Amino acid sequence: MKFLFKWTLRLLLLLVVVLVILALSADTIVTNIAESRLRKQTGLEVRLGRLELRPWSGRARLEKLVFYNPAEFGGGPLVDIAELHVEYDPALARERKLHLNVLRFNLAELHIVVDKDGRSNLDGVRATVEEIRRGKTVTRTNAPMEFAGLDMLNLTLGKGTWTDLRTSGTPREFNLGIRNEVVQDIKDSRELIAKLTPVFMRAGLAFFGVGQPAPEPATTNRPPALKPSEAAVPKP
Repeated sequence: MKFLFKWTLRLLLLLVVVLVILALSADTIVTNIAESRLRKQTGLEVRLGRLELRPWSGRARLEKLVFYNPAEFGGGPLVDIAELHVEYDPALARERKLHLNVLRFNLAELHIVVDKDGRSNLDGVRATVEEIRRGKTVTRTNAPMEFAGLDMLNLTLGKGTWTDLRTSGTPREFNLGIRNEVVQDIKDSRELIAKLTPVFMRAGLAFFGVGQPAPEPATTNRPPALKPSEAAVPKP
């Protein structure tokens, strides 16, 4: 009996140690799985620093998610997300309804590249994603969730970079200037678009697309206009 008790206790301790190790490594395992799935879904190279999933409490958080450009667009970072923090209603999520209590999004950099044929890297990514989706069978598990509202959004947009390979190819950087912008009480997707459009316009963005910087005013050979005092004096 003493022998059985001793080995039962040892087995229990071993199981506890294994569970602790699994708990500590769960985020690493989930991160690797998520990284692999994002590669398949976007066709891009992806690096994910850390992913924390707490479905029982309705929380998820990722740090340092970077999507890289295809080789024909230089292969550098396309999107660098410093942080995405989500708090949602887990009961509604089980009904395929997404109600977000808190969404914190911190975009470190968005880099738009235009190749010599005038095609942007976003065009290539969009085409790849659509092709992958067309080849998928829609089931309950991968069907889009219904957006059921957002209580509070905290938005930070850091840097935008524009590279046009039709000209010099020199990257031009822009400070998007959005830091901890708070938007509240969003009921549906239409209201989400309505409330975010002015924010993205201020950042030099229009629905996640970057326009080229405004060209410098064209110079002319016309003589400068006379000052009123000069115009008023008749010439001899």
